[in-house]
This record gives sequence, C-alpha cells and structure tokens, in this order.
Amino acid sequence: MKKTVLLFVFSLLLVLASCKKNNTPPIVLNEMADSTALPVQTGVFSNGPYGSVSGQARILQTGSVYELKLMNFSSSNGPDLRVYLSKEMFPVNFIDLGALKATGGNQLYPISGMPDFTQYKYVLVHCRQYNHLFGWALLQ
Repeated sequence: MKKTVLLFVFSLLLVLASCKKNNTPPIVLNEMADSTALPVQTGVFSNGPYGSVSGQARILQTGSVYELKLMNFSSSNGPDLRVYLSKEMFPVNFIDLGALKATGGNQLYPISGMPDFTQYKYVLVHCRQYNHLFGWALLQ
C-alpha cells in the first residue's frame, strides 16, 4: 500500500514538474510601419472573458502587401498567446498571424494573401493552449 501511494505521489510530482507555461515575453516593442503604408481598417480592442487588452488594431496596405499594426497595445500576460484575423469574435474561422510578440507597444504582423476584410473583420488575442480569448477588436 505504501509503495502504491509513494509511486502515485512521485508520478504526480513528475507530471507537475513537466508542465511549463511559456508566457509571452513581457516586453514593449516599437515596430514602425512603412511611411507610405495606407490605413485600410481600424479597430479598438475590448477585453475578452479571460484577459485585458487595450490599444488599436490597424490594417495597413503598402502596394499589394497587407500588415496588421497593433498600436499603443497592452495585454495581460499568458501562455501561447496568438494574434488572429477572424471572421467571428471567437476563433472559429481565422488566419493565424503568429505568436504575440510582446505584451505592449507597437507591433507589426504580415498578412499573407489577400483576405477579404469584409469577412475577416476581427483581430483577436487568443490563448491557443487553453482556448481563452484575451481581447478582440472589430475592424471598420
């Protein structure tokens, strides 16, 4: 009986020790867009049910290239935070723009292809690991 309890405790400790949360770096970036980039759409972030996010999301166009700029951005920290361009306020039909680079500042994310911004009208900050929405912005 004691061996079973000890084995269980050891197994539990091993599992807990191997679970690591890789949080987004708590740094502030100041990435700058091309000075010839034209704003296509803009939105203001609102908090989601699992985090707090503030700032602006802006779609910029330089020639035939699009990028997302997060301006005066701030987010609570969490593991596996991703930036999505989404058709809905929750991530069902979305384009993954990559890992959140930092929890604050001005950040740029390239948008591949030519998405229809009348369809993809939300920018989401989402924790992929736990499926938690930290914040969203409606692009207009």
